[in-house]
Amino acid sequence: MRSLMLLPLVGLAIVAATPSLGLGSNGVQDLVEAGEIMPLEPIRNRVLSQTRGEFVGVEFDSASKRYRFRFLVEGALVNVDVDARTGRRITTRQSY
Repeated sequence: MRSLMLLPLVGLAIVAATPSLGLGSNGVQDLVEAGEIMPLEPIRNRVLSQTRGEFVGVEFDSASKRYRFRFLVEGALVNVDVDARTGRRITTRQSY
């Protein structure tokens, strides 16, 4: 039952991830080109290889310069935060 309740939440995470990684004037691509943050691809590949569960999506927070990766693990949504400047994992926590 818990898994079924998370399905709408999972869908929102995927939708929310798309615009936040856009290429607008303040977008991720501009920050990468300016050397302020690392590109998403190498960080994503490493996080995916080190994290169990089903990958749901990724968001970028421009204020904190963090990527938030979301995974579905045994029916629970798990967030993995990574510093986009260094590529280091900051936190892993389960959403309720």
